[in-house]
Amino acid sequence: MHIEAPVNAIRAIKRRSYLQLPILSLALLGIACGGGSYSQPPPQPPPSPPPGPTPVQSMQGSWEIYFHSDVSPNDYIVLEANLSQAGTRVFAGATSALLYQGQSATPSSSLVGLNRFGGKCDSDGKDEVIFDGTLTNQQPTTESVAFTLTENGAVGSSVINASATTNGLNIPAGTYSMPAACGFPEDHGTFQGYQDSLKFSGADSYHGTFNSGTDGILVRFASDPSGFGLTATGTDNGTPFVLSGSTVGFSLTLTGTISGDAVAWFGLYDTTYNTFKFYNTDAKFLGSLK
Repeated sequence: MHIEAPVNAIRAIKRRSYLQLPILSLALLGIACGGGSYSQPPPQPPPSPPPGPTPVQSMQGSWEIYFHSDVSPNDYIVLEANLSQAGTRVFAGATSALLYQGQSATPSSSLVGLNRFGGKCDSDGKDEVIFDGTLTNQQPTTESVAFTLTENGAVGSSVINASATTNGLNIPAGTYSMPAACGFPEDHGTFQGYQDSLKFSGADSYHGTFNSGTDGILVRFASDPSGFGLTATGTDNGTPFVLSGSTVGFSLTLTGTISGDAVAWFGLYDTTYNTFKFYNTDAKFLGSLK
């Protein structure tokens, strides 16, 4: 007996067959692309770069460094310098460094009085001083500095070899040695130093007396934009004057005329007490300003 299936039933069977093919294709495509349990883990972030080198502490700026002899305890050699820095090298040339010899530093002040200009090998105050140093053992807050201080004077040359630890702003304690030179025996001892900004706005007035009290001085100091050039405007017993010059470390040199007379002042500045000691070109003490 032959029975024909209803036409609608046959169409339904064909429709389901056509639907199964795309569903199967999508399932296979998902497996091929890593879908389901076969998915790949997300990409990992790149590793962090290694830490960079420890930053170098900067010694660049105005410095005063004073060497205290163990051989002659009353003697000091004082360096005034405008130090420059390039990487780990610290240096100062002839126009940015000077030496003088002093005595009797007071415990409450780092200012050493001037005894004579120049170092051991100087005879006329025109010696050439060269500072050449290297920074090593760099730490976050301290590092080591070793330097040579060469003096070329009228009667020969001398070299100070020194080393210390610094934070870039001060040297609390260092040691030095100096071979025999220019008729002086070998010397060695300790040294200290510190850095500060030596710039004057022109707003503060300093006063005192020069020449055993005969000259009443009132003066204002103004630094140029570089910080090394200097102008002094003031009065001497009421007579106005203007002097010009420059600073090296914590020292300053001023020249000009007062009441028609040529003057040349060499000053030492005490950053702790904001005072000056002034001398003439023969290292004779003129007076103090505060």
